Amino acid sequence: GKIVRSEVGFTQGLEWRDGKLYESTGAVGGHSGLSTIAPDGTVTRLRDDATRYFGEGLTIFNDQIYQLTWQEHEVFVYDLAGKPKRTMRNPRDGWGLTNDGTNLIFSDGGPSFYVADPATFALLREVKIRTDRPGDVVGLNELELVEGKLYGNLFQTQTIVRIDPQSGCVEARANMGSLWRSFSDADKKQVMSEENVLNGIAYDRASGLFYVTGKRWRTIFTGKFIEPK
Repeated sequence: GKIVRSEVGFTQGLEWRDGKLYESTGAVGGHSGLSTIAPDGTVTRLRDDATRYFGEGLTIFNDQIYQLTWQEHEVFVYDLAGKPKRTMRNPRDGWGLTNDGTNLIFSDGGPSFYVADPATFALLREVKIRTDRPGDVVGLNELELVEGKLYGNLFQTQTIVRIDPQSGCVEARANMGSLWRSFSDADKKQVMSEENVLNGIAYDRASGLFYVTGKRWRTIFTGKFIEPK
């Protein structure tokens, strides 16, 4: 299935909660935004801040929205209406963000991901991403923890990886290139830029559906990942 948005966003974080999607957006030059996206595609802006901060990954933990910033080393915490609650310091760059129900898990684009304390953002653990292929796995971007597994976009690729969050081992890869090929010519033209890459994974536990999209994509795709036999 699919959701066609009423307006596009430069998607940096995506999460399903209470029957709708929450989205974090950012832009070079200073922008940090929060929106909700209803199942009918209606986008409602909670925050649209012209700021020196570049909004990045998002997760919802204990009824609060946590939002990373890219290179500004700040983590913003909001209530579910987008009202600011507090700020924490992140010692690393901010890319993707999710949580395991106890701690936060985030990436910085490098060959590891990190576990952080949700109260202080103190780093608790660094996990190196491991694979049976030569070289480091870099560019781990938007994140979603689903049934104990870490799903992530790889920056500037059409790939979503599934990682064991304890060992860091990449267990599976999904090529999402068919989503791009399903676009209309007009939509392809609109996102024809190396900036507008696949980015955004959300999961609805009730339905078992994933929500997958990209930066400035008009369409959010819904479906399930099927293991090859």
